[in-house]
Amino acid sequence: DVTVPTSETVAMTYIMKSLINMNHSIMLIGLAGCGKTQSCLGLLRKLPPDTFMFYAMNMSFYTDSSLLQAMMENPLEKKAGKLYAPPGKLQLIYFIDDLNMPALDKYNTQSAIELMKEKQDYSHWWDRAKISVKDIGNTQYITCMNPTAGSFIVNPRLQRHFWTCAVPFPDQSSLLVIYQTFMKGHFERLPFKASVVENVSGIIKAALSLHSNVVSSFRKTAANFHYEFNIRHMSGIFSGLLSAKPAEFADGEKLVLLWIHESERIYGDRLVSVTDLKKYRGLCAELSKKMFGKYNFAKFFQEKNPEPLVFAPFSKGISEMDGGGFYDRIPGYDRLSELLGFALNEYNENNAAMDLVLFGDAMCHVGKICRIITSIPGHPLLVGVGGSGRQS
Repeated sequence: DVTVPTSETVAMTYIMKSLINMNHSIMLIGLAGCGKTQSCLGLLRKLPPDTFMFYAMNMSFYTDSSLLQAMMENPLEKKAGKLYAPPGKLQLIYFIDDLNMPALDKYNTQSAIELMKEKQDYSHWWDRAKISVKDIGNTQYITCMNPTAGSFIVNPRLQRHFWTCAVPFPDQSSLLVIYQTFMKGHFERLPFKASVVENVSGIIKAALSLHSNVVSSFRKTAANFHYEFNIRHMSGIFSGLLSAKPAEFADGEKLVLLWIHESERIYGDRLVSVTDLKKYRGLCAELSKKMFGKYNFAKFFQEKNPEPLVFAPFSKGISEMDGGGFYDRIPGYDRLSELLGFALNEYNENNAAMDLVLFGDAMCHVGKICRIITSIPGHPLLVGVGGSGRQS
């Protein structure tokens, strides 16, 4: 939850802060992963706590007016008469993400949006049980929406109350500043060897170049509707790199291997065909050779019998997994089979026996899943035909 300021976010934050002080509502519009939510949360957390409080909500397809009203009433308390307001003299900011996601009803309207409009127009809504007015005081909105998901527009009678700002994707120079801040903060703060630290700058540039190549090479289509790579995916790669510890990463080559591994987990694991994966591996091999020519990575990209490249948190055994384990490279299938075989035997001693054959692909999948569920937030979605071994 760290926000790295760039020239664009500083300018936008300054204007947003001025509008908040004027009690004016704000709407940010941009594609998924361009930093709308993070910019808003970064600003809201920095507001003076003796003057402002905020309440974050996410809309979905199933959000209707009654659900939204129940959420919006949570932080309010009853004042004099019909007035409901935040505690004390605080100003409450409702942060509503994915504003345009609620489903349209048969009248082509969204009841949650209409409730927000009623509150903006008249500063009240109705008690649904007593059929009486509830006046709402000391509240305002900050909202975000992605025009390519959900409805393309919201009710213009609501939008007229908002200052609307289009949020573009950060340019390459801004991304370089952001990730240099994180990477140099990690690798210069911890006692890494000089040979490791000198590769950090090259890895950042290589990661940005690879992301651009992937975005241009793998377009979203009706068949591959999930081929949408944005800053969130790039952040996943750097999150993996920031898990490196000086004890496990004593040479620069291993850090570059970690970047190659994290990139394949983020990009390669989402590709649905052998052809696409082969194309991705070609892009990665070409870039790694260009940026890190002093190392030989050809054995990891060769078509026949490539050397396995597996980093996993159980690299020192399942018994060392407390606290997240040690994220390190596992050298080959033999060591991987030994580690997982021990874990399987330990499981079978305490539970109903699970008779699994640990072949190469299955062991790699276990490593991928462990990598996801030990990260925060880690939610894997396994996609495959029946009988492909997802549950096992």
